[in-house]
Amino acid sequence: MRARLWPDADPAELAREARAFFDGVQAATVQVVFVAAEDGAAPVGFIELAVRAFSDGCVSSPVPHIEGWYVEPPARGRGIGRRLIEAAEAWSRAHGFSELASDTDVDNTASLRAHEACGFAEVERLIKFRKPLA
Repeated sequence: MRARLWPDADPAELAREARAFFDGVQAATVQVVFVAAEDGAAPVGFIELAVRAFSDGCVSSPVPHIEGWYVEPPARGRGIGRRLIEAAEAWSRAHGFSELASDTDVDNTASLRAHEACGFAEVERLIKFRKPLA
């Protein structure tokens, strides 16, 4: 599922990161992962949270940040994504945090709608640039 969320990433590296996390090796960014499955079947979604020193638009620091949130297309529209967000919220509250951050690509309207449906408010838009120096 991570490779479907991040199709431009190296699939082997994504798999190594997941294995390391579930083997108990603390990743550089991911603090906690919640996985959704229906009726004991294969997983249909996940959410990964990191605790960042800051996140744009947030008033508290540090702040839990959603690094990845994905639900398989056939399972969408059934509340699975919302329940994953609720798990992230509960974990965040239990660890003393007062807000939850996330982001998405500017042109990812489906993600924007999903975030808004779960109570997130857009705080800014950003286009990042890069210029290689030869």
